[in-house]
Amino acid sequence: MASYRAAVIGCGRIGSTIDDEQVNRPQFRYPWAHAPAYVEAKGVDLIAGADLSRDQLEDFKQRWNVTALYTDYKEMLAKEKPDIVSVTTKTTERAEVVMAAAEAGVKAIYATKPISRTLAEADAMIETCRNHGVIFAMACHKNWSPWLQMCLQSIRRGDIGEFSSMVANYSWSFNGGHSHTLALFRQFADAPAKWVFGHMNSDEAAAGEKDLQGTGMILYENGIRGFLNNGGWLNIDFIGRDGWFSCRNEHADFEMWSRYPDTREPIRRQFPNPKRPRSSQQAAVEGIVKNLDEGTEPLCPGEYGREALEIAVALRESHRRGGEKIDLPMADRSLGFQID
Repeated sequence: MASYRAAVIGCGRIGSTIDDEQVNRPQFRYPWAHAPAYVEAKGVDLIAGADLSRDQLEDFKQRWNVTALYTDYKEMLAKEKPDIVSVTTKTTERAEVVMAAAEAGVKAIYATKPISRTLAEADAMIETCRNHGVIFAMACHKNWSPWLQMCLQSIRRGDIGEFSSMVANYSWSFNGGHSHTLALFRQFADAPAKWVFGHMNSDEAAAGEKDLQGTGMILYENGIRGFLNNGGWLNIDFIGRDGWFSCRNEHADFEMWSRYPDTREPIRRQFPNPKRPRSSQQAAVEGIVKNLDEGTEPLCPGEYGREALEIAVALRESHRRGGEKIDLPMADRSLGFQID
């Protein structure tokens, strides 16, 4: 397997390291930020970083022993010529950086969520990467989670009967935190979203504030339904005619419900069994390496990130219109969220 050269643009919390107070949370005990995922992943070497803050660059250097550091990301792209670039900048800068990286000749871009501020920016990012033959993957890394991948494979085998719906409880904002959930929904549904309707926490929040929260329903083109509820930790149920998978406590616990074939009695079991913890961020990086080797598409392409943004926008628009059903794709591509 070839060894690819990776760089990070945006060497703060997501690009380099987590907040100190988060270290003891279970989901952060394995490589979570982009830099350590590159360090741990096979087939790739972390060779450079770019950030406007010299303090963050110095911290990046000390943590990851990287000496090719730049305050100008375009200079870094030109001099270091990385194969894979993580873009973990503020949302206001993300579209510009992704398109510049694609035009500079990188082979793959791994960008944090949300994809952009507006649908028009998302369209331009995807089109630019497509025109330059660049793999564009969103860092909704749960799509690469080994546990969730096992759930998906089991569903496709028919282990819980005909797959029908997904239910998520989450207390983060629709315009940002739900990107992970909506990217997972898209992967499990295996079809584009057709329409949504939603109800938000307030009219003021519906104007685009960061704390936009609420509930909603999504219908996918193949008839599978997705339900978003506000509150609690991240819990997701994947439901079939004869059983379901439960993902609890921010992906810390999984279980499967099914039936004995003969008696139809319910069975509850840990899933998968036994558990072998592995960072989904590391799995994502290694997945992109495999995409480059094989010429395949990532498990969470830019199109999934765009759909996540579009669903969030449509939920807000549905609330503004008194719960009206909003068809997708939306005609007004200027819509989005004013977030940093």
